[in-house]
Amino acid sequence: MPSNGRQIAIEVLRRVSTQGAFASSALRAAFSEAPDLPAAERGLATEIVYGVLRRRGFLDRALKQASGRPIKDLNPKLHDLLRAGAYQLLYLDRVPAHAVVDTAVEMAKKRGGPKAAGATNAILRKLSALPPEARIPKPVPLAKDPVRSVAEQAGLPHRLAELLVADLGPETALAFALASLESAPLTLRANRRRTTQEALAEEVGGEPGSLPYSVRLPGRTHALPSDLPSVREGRASPQDDASMRVVALLDPQPGERILDVCSAPGGKTCDIAERMNDTGTVIAHDRLPERLKRVDENAARLGLSIIQSTDLLPPEDELFDRVLVDAPCSGLGTLRRHPEIRWRFTTEDLANLTRTQAKVLADGAKRLKTGGVLVYSVCTVTKAEGEAQIRALGEEFQREAVLQTGPHQEGAPDGFFAARLVKHG
Repeated sequence: MPSNGRQIAIEVLRRVSTQGAFASSALRAAFSEAPDLPAAERGLATEIVYGVLRRRGFLDRALKQASGRPIKDLNPKLHDLLRAGAYQLLYLDRVPAHAVVDTAVEMAKKRGGPKAAGATNAILRKLSALPPEARIPKPVPLAKDPVRSVAEQAGLPHRLAELLVADLGPETALAFALASLESAPLTLRANRRRTTQEALAEEVGGEPGSLPYSVRLPGRTHALPSDLPSVREGRASPQDDASMRVVALLDPQPGERILDVCSAPGGKTCDIAERMNDTGTVIAHDRLPERLKRVDENAARLGLSIIQSTDLLPPEDELFDRVLVDAPCSGLGTLRRHPEIRWRFTTEDLANLTRTQAKVLADGAKRLKTGGVLVYSVCTVTKAEGEAQIRALGEEFQREAVLQTGPHQEGAPDGFFAARLVKHG
């Protein structure tokens, strides 16, 4: 494993682009392989990895400007290190330009020999020599070409910009996409049975969030939640405000029987059990047994006893007071946290997901008693995964409330769609 943050970032980006890894898991693996890496270097590696993935569209345009060729026409072995170098030159000032270029050239030589090193040196030096205003071409105005403008202003692939403009409208799509370029805040949910919002805020040096039990850590932080004693010892769990609002929409009560259809890794499941004061029953379902281990681990960490995990759905005649269907989705509402999603998104995947969502929603609806509450949620902003699924459910369910959030809104929550429905007799 490389010995400094810049080299680790390039190696992690290689794993993300060639092995399909997620940045968060690839970074954790890289840091575990380099346990003596100073905190500052860990922070730099994290900044570069997430910065490159969020701003790859801008970086590719800048590299084309400097090289005279689209990045697809350059040696694929050099893509990640050229982007990492370009990100540092364009967006960071903590590393001198010569050090950025030298690191990229050294790694290019190892990957492709002297010719690759020479090309890397020439492109990055040309980019660093360009005036700041000439490094990235100016985007077209929104009014002239909304899709192209959103793609260029927010660094999105054209197909994703097209979907967002169609579903959200040009102005909201642009606001959402620009907000998704920023770092996501680290928000904690206080375990009501072990601490309070005020006590947790004081412990972690945070401030109260928008909900009575949420705490937001200030500023940009690269801290891993698992590093916090409050999380390790079960006084808190990392959870975005939007995710907590979904459980608030469900409004579980002590003593009830609750079904969580797609529960892993268990953030909302444990939030439900905490709201119930650990009295009643929560059936946590997920079709993959290995994912249910995370649910069990989180329940044990938080001291919750009413959660029963299972990879089998209960029989259809076993009815519940409330059902949460937190369905598999495109995850576009979490682009800040998982920026690689924007480069992997396909309309084919979206079509497959909507079929899966319809099935799990129908499965959950069948197991709700008359007069019971069903909440359907997805961490995305597309109409096909949200509103269209609710409309297809039929007239047996009465819509009581809808939640739509995004990082462009006040408080900068993740992008969610959720609907609360009541089953008629």
